[in-house]
Amino acid sequence: MAITRTRVADDTWVFTSALYAEVNAGLIVSSNGGILVDTLPFPSETKQIIDFAAQVCPAGIRYLINTISHADHVYGSCFFPEAELVAHETARDLLIHYGRKALEDAREYTVELLKVEIRLPKIVFNEGAIIRLGDKTVHIMHAPGPGPDVCVVHVREEKVLFASDLIMPVPVIATPFANIEKYKQSLHNLHEFNLETIVQGHGDILLRGEVTPGIEESIQYLNDIEALVDRLMTEGATKAELLSNDIEKFGRNRIPLGGLVQNFHQANLLFLWEKAKAAQRKIRQVA
Repeated sequence: MAITRTRVADDTWVFTSALYAEVNAGLIVSSNGGILVDTLPFPSETKQIIDFAAQVCPAGIRYLINTISHADHVYGSCFFPEAELVAHETARDLLIHYGRKALEDAREYTVELLKVEIRLPKIVFNEGAIIRLGDKTVHIMHAPGPGPDVCVVHVREEKVLFASDLIMPVPVIATPFANIEKYKQSLHNLHEFNLETIVQGHGDILLRGEVTPGIEESIQYLNDIEALVDRLMTEGATKAELLSNDIEKFGRNRIPLGGLVQNFHQANLLFLWEKAKAAQRKIRQVA
């Protein structure tokens, strides 16, 4: 199945998976070669990126940035052996501790993944890194929240930000590694950049008039679901009452990502609910 290719600036393209949750990858072409931001989850899709890059970037892919350790962003890394692989140090640790086992499990259900190998980054950073290649300057910045390993990639000359899973059609916090306060701070930090385009980790690309509202709406959503859970917990509400608050009550559309946003939203509510319940039990035990 053909991926979707979108040109978001003179020398920057976005590739969107047709097979898994509209995950996005990107290509920045400089006068001295290309910089790839993430890959797509299936070899057949990553091959389409390789074929296109050969046309527009004859100098080859020099760097590949993994913005997060998740399978849908990293499984194509092994198909770019000549590129320097760059990621946050925590992404490398997570790939070592969880990535290989997850791939083994996934291979049992998806034959195409037999071609995939987990490739570990050789260039790692803590707070951030800069890649200068030809006429392009790319800033990679740690942006924890959805996970401790997330980073965003700012293409300075193009005013494009690859936001990884920090920005999605709905924020996702229902994971063991998420931190909602760090998430909000990482979103606030994006206001420091002069951006014309944000490439979400999944889903549609945010253009000029959508950039600032997109950031603020994500922060507001996180604040609102926290407030909702706190209020319902105080009122002694049930889990059913919690889940009656669907995504549209928070000003968001349930259609993106084939309807997955509603599933993500419900998982967020349940995650905060169980976390609040656990805190209540701990207080009772101490008392």
